[in-house]
Amino acid sequence: MGRTKQVLVGCRGDALSTLYLERVRTALKDAHPRAEFVDFREANARGGSAKQRAVATPLGAAVADAAYSRETAIKRGDPRRAALGLIQKVAKGEIDIAVMDARWIPLQVQAPVEIAAVFERTNPFDVLIAEANLILDEQPENTCIASSEAVKRGQLLYYRPDLRLVEGNDDFENLFVEMKSGAINAFVFPASDVETLNQQEHVVEVFTTSICTPVAGQGALALLARRDKKDVLAFLKGFNDPSTAAEVELERMFLERVTKDGKGPVGVLGNVEESEFELEASIAAPDGSEKISGIMGGALAERSRIIGKFAAELLMSGGEDIIASYRKMRGSC
Repeated sequence: MGRTKQVLVGCRGDALSTLYLERVRTALKDAHPRAEFVDFREANARGGSAKQRAVATPLGAAVADAAYSRETAIKRGDPRRAALGLIQKVAKGEIDIAVMDARWIPLQVQAPVEIAAVFERTNPFDVLIAEANLILDEQPENTCIASSEAVKRGQLLYYRPDLRLVEGNDDFENLFVEMKSGAINAFVFPASDVETLNQQEHVVEVFTTSICTPVAGQGALALLARRDKKDVLAFLKGFNDPSTAAEVELERMFLERVTKDGKGPVGVLGNVEESEFELEASIAAPDGSEKISGIMGGALAERSRIIGKFAAELLMSGGEDIIASYRKMRGSC
């Protein structure tokens, strides 16, 4: 009998990412019972190889300690930086599979890493968690609401300019502690993450795209691996959901057309039905002063041309100025 194939699987170090990793490991174990899919942190706990120990430190762990300032929590919990770290480790062969929320994957993935599979999408929308248990329309003036995404803050302020939107990190527990302590009154969080954390009881409202278009990739879970690791890619074959993968591709394509590097207050949500697609997008000034939105769709075979036209229209309608102002404000060239 041959040796059991051991595959190292990695994720960010926060609780939510660990839950997603366990979901993936369970699916992989069920499909490939003769292989061993090991959490790289477990490998370290077992006293694994030097290579395994070198990658066992949790990446981008979000801060849930209320003693930290909001600025520290945001910086320490930067999921984009953590995503880059994971991709680098896959590229170096230090871990075999990275489990990652698709919204954190950079537009240019470091070679030879690729998005090998995308699980079927769950709820892509955003929800409101509020201490007063009031929907957005019922919230009193000057209600303080936190969100980690500039485009979401901008869209909510455009809808309700009397609210006070502040930057928050991407950790549910930290935000919930802040809300209970009175530092904020409410916060916005991806519905898929709330469901994974089993915190649906705290949801006050699910936002439609008329209020808040989510960011590219939201609600989709991606598996990244080296394209030259044929044995690892073979394990992932069959887990890719074609419709979800196409939606994520369309959203990332649009984001690249309007920002080039993914940095900008842009929300976009795709929907694929067989050979047709529809894309809804918003570019919103973080201060809520302006919002450019639109919907376009057509045949998937024509997606490059259609998305190019759609992006150009939104940019010419004022989106380019919004993105330029955002970059200037953030000190980004």
